[in-house]
Amino acid sequence: MNLTIAKLAAAIREGRGIGTGDAYRPWIQITRRTSSPYSNLNVCPVPHLKRLTHFLSRAERQFALYLWWLGAEDVREQYPLWPWPHLHPEVQIAPQAEDRLHPGMQFVAAEADIALRTYPGTTIAHVLTIDMMVTVPVSMNPARLIGISCKPEAIVVAGSPTDRDMERIELDRRYCVAGNIPFRLAHPEQLPPKLLVGLHAISPIEPRSTLMQLVRAAPYLKYVDLLQRTAYDRPAWIASKEAGNRVGWSTPEEQRAFHIAIWYQHVDHDVSNGLVTTRPLVAGGTALREQGRQRWFGEGA
Repeated sequence: MNLTIAKLAAAIREGRGIGTGDAYRPWIQITRRTSSPYSNLNVCPVPHLKRLTHFLSRAERQFALYLWWLGAEDVREQYPLWPWPHLHPEVQIAPQAEDRLHPGMQFVAAEADIALRTYPGTTIAHVLTIDMMVTVPVSMNPARLIGISCKPEAIVVAGSPTDRDMERIELDRRYCVAGNIPFRLAHPEQLPPKLLVGLHAISPIEPRSTLMQLVRAAPYLKYVDLLQRTAYDRPAWIASKEAGNRVGWSTPEEQRAFHIAIWYQHVDHDVSNGLVTTRPLVAGGTALREQGRQRWFGEGA
C-alpha cells in the first residue's frame, strides 16, 4: 500500500476503523483491486446489520457468523490498532468512558521488543488490525469488548516466538492487555463443519430492528409455542407447516419463522448435527450455544 500522511488522514476522515454497527467502516476494505494468494476474501451480509462486512478469509467469515449466533451485539472486522495514543475502543460503545485512553501500538510493540513496521518509503508506523473487536452483552462480561484473532492452529503449532505470524498474535494480545480488553485466539477450523453449514442455512440476513419486531409479535410467539409442542416427535417441516397454518402464515412466512426460531434457539435444536427437516428436531442447541457463550464471551474464559 502506497501510503502518505495525507492518505492516512483522508482514510481517518472517511471514518475508516471508526463507528459501531451499521456505521462502522473496517480499516481494510475489500475492493475489486484487492486480492490474496493465500485466502478467500469475502464481502458479505451478516445477521443484524444492513452494511456488508469485509473478511480476509472464509474462516474469519465463518467464525464471525458463529459469534453472531452466540449473541454478539456487534462484530467489527479489520479493527485498527492505532500506533499512536488514542481514545480507548470502549469509548465508541460507552460515551461515559470518553476520557479513557489507550497508549497505542507503538508503545505496545516497544514493550514487547517487537519491531513495528512502517509503510514502504515512509516513517509512518503500519496500522495493524485485529480480526474482530466484538461487543458482548454486559451480562456475559462487564468488559463489554472481546478482541479476537482468527488464525489456523497449524500456524501456532509450527511457529516459533520469533516468527512474524506469532509476533502478530502477540501484538494483538498485548494491545488488548494494555487496554484491559479480554483477548481470545480462535482456530475457526475447529468448529464443527455441520454447525457452520447449518448456521449459514438458517442465518437471518435482516436488520436487527426487523428481526426484533417479528420475534416480539404475537403470531410468532404462538408459532414458537406450537412448534415446541410437536417438532420433536414428527418431521420438522410438517410441525412447522401446521404451526404456520394455525397462525395464518403463507409458506414463505412460515419457513422464514422456522429458520429464525432455530437461529435464536427459541426452539431448541442441536444445529451441530445438521438440520434435516424430514426428521424431528433434536434438543441440545441451547446448551451448545451457552457453552460457546461461556467459552468466547465469559469472564472466566
